[in-house]
Amino acid sequence: MQTLAYASLSLSLLAAFGAVMGKQWLNSYKAARGRGTLQDRGLQRQRKLDGLELWHLKKVLEAFLALLQISLLLFGLSLSAYMFTRQPTISSVVISTTALGILFYVATIFISLLHPDSPFQTIGTALVGAICQKARTITVNMIEKSSFLYRRFRKFTILPDMEDVKARQVVLGRLSAIRWILETSTNPEVAEAAAAVIPRTQWPPEVDATVVYARLVNHLTTCINRPELFMTFGKAMAHLRANSVTIGSCDSSTETATWMSWRDMSSFIREAFADAHRACDRRQKTEQDARAKVEAGARTKDEAGARAKDEADARSALRTIMVHGLGHCLLHPDDENLIWDGDFRWRHSNGNTPSSEEFDWLIDYLVEKVEDETDAETEGDALLALSAMHGLGSSAKRSSYVKALIRCMAPVRPSRVRYAALRAVSDARDELASMTISDSASLDIDATLLDGLSRALLTAVGPNQDQTVQHSTSDADFAAMPNYYYYYLRLIFALQKNDEWWERLAHGGHLERWSSSFLYDITLASPNFLDKTHLAGILLRIDPSSNDVSPNLAQEKWWTLIRRAWNSPHLYFLSTPEHIEALQTLVTMTKQNLPRPNNPVAKAELAKLAKCVDRVLYSLKLIRTFLRLQADAGFDGAVLAVQGLYDDLSSYAASENRHTPQGDDELLEP
Repeated sequence: MQTLAYASLSLSLLAAFGAVMGKQWLNSYKAARGRGTLQDRGLQRQRKLDGLELWHLKKVLEAFLALLQISLLLFGLSLSAYMFTRQPTISSVVISTTALGILFYVATIFISLLHPDSPFQTIGTALVGAICQKARTITVNMIEKSSFLYRRFRKFTILPDMEDVKARQVVLGRLSAIRWILETSTNPEVAEAAAAVIPRTQWPPEVDATVVYARLVNHLTTCINRPELFMTFGKAMAHLRANSVTIGSCDSSTETATWMSWRDMSSFIREAFADAHRACDRRQKTEQDARAKVEAGARTKDEAGARAKDEADARSALRTIMVHGLGHCLLHPDDENLIWDGDFRWRHSNGNTPSSEEFDWLIDYLVEKVEDETDAETEGDALLALSAMHGLGSSAKRSSYVKALIRCMAPVRPSRVRYAALRAVSDARDELASMTISDSASLDIDATLLDGLSRALLTAVGPNQDQTVQHSTSDADFAAMPNYYYYYLRLIFALQKNDEWWERLAHGGHLERWSSSFLYDITLASPNFLDKTHLAGILLRIDPSSNDVSPNLAQEKWWTLIRRAWNSPHLYFLSTPEHIEALQTLVTMTKQNLPRPNNPVAKAELAKLAKCVDRVLYSLKLIRTFLRLQADAGFDGAVLAVQGLYDDLSSYAASENRHTPQGDDELLEP
């Protein structure tokens, strides 16, 4: 006990003596400024600083601190032992306090080792860390010398790349600074500078960016009339969404209202499209330089890193395009709604629509990914971005694009890739419908390729049962959605107007799909009138003579679809040119296929249909009076078409009443 006490006292005196000496050394270093010019004094101070590092002054001073800590430990042990021999009851307090201090010190050492950025750095941390590193190195060397141990413990011998660790620490430090600036600063210029850095930083998915995103939304709402600031904050928000960072619940109503007030997602999509293009160009140039160096026998490590960075930039830019797909909010790039409802079209700053040639680089990028088959996420993003063409690309890339679409709709591909390819083909339906065998050669697409596309459409909406399908975690969710059938029906409805395509679809096995009760049932269950109109038109093409209401099953299906289409609630809220065009098509089909005169069985059906048409006509007139204040030729034409159909139904019913025999009243009951 006395030995520990005297050792503690000696170490305390030695530590105090060292502290005094250290204070004198530092005062001497600070006071001796030297004389001469500013340059001479600067050089002298640099030499003195080099002397501090050469003679390890910092380690000497830290040694005095270690002596003081050891002295405190020895004193605690001595006091605990002395009290335990004299008064055991009271000694428990001293022993507990000493043990608590030791545990606290050891805890700070382990915390500092596990988290190098923690503020609990001590001399013990550096000492224990050096010992652990040395022991690990020795253990790894021993394991590597033994093949048996190496196979058993190989994963424990892999040391982390210090460059990667340092790079990650730099990124996390930058993210922390950005978050702190956005949380504390009220200066819009400072907040803008912080927001501008966000797209240039790769955010790890585990980072919680809820507070940062909420602050960006607040700044976004104040910049609607300042386009440059709005673009800066909008890009920062899109980058966070694209990187899939953790974003908790925010005020979505405020964000939605802000984006709806902006009404120009095209500018964000255009910028992201250009960023992806530049990244792919850099990547291609890097590959060319790497091949040149390989031929010259030089090293290509730097080129590999640059290529990986350019690849990551291109993928990130495509993810950003997906984020802006809905227009009134920012979504996760893998959100299923973006496949069916996303609008990825964009315009140049002068308002012009981009040409097909401007998408050539993206088609090449897609073809490369499809051949690789290791990055389904990027394939889906590229397909949705290419759907903005509403076509099949330029003549130089059209053939390769169609081949890529066929491969993407294969039954073994993930659901998102298959449906994104179906969406791209459906959006190109007008160009496809105009193709014939005579002009397919000039378009660099032969009949064999179109036949393959026809067969691929079936696997896109439902893979064959005898084929192995690669299921993802979201396949069940996709299968429950009728959206892909709507895009399929819309595409087939456009293609069936072309006789060559009709023959191609019939030989491709589509007739069985159209006549299936499953497709008919889900179409009837859908609230949308567009799919009913499309399926009715397809069934009418199968049996164009079905202009009588009779017990024939195909005719009953057709009339049921027509009646349900006219009774759809979507008809009362026509919002797009596609809806207006479909309404006019529905009117035309209904007019051309009314029952023949003197058919008493059709009277009840026509009476129901006339009521539905009357309700639609009334709703359209209300919309034209109160909501559509500007002239719209398409909408006005639709109103006139519905009015004409209602007049025909009214006159038809009147003529039927004149020709109905007295004894046939029971046939008119629904």
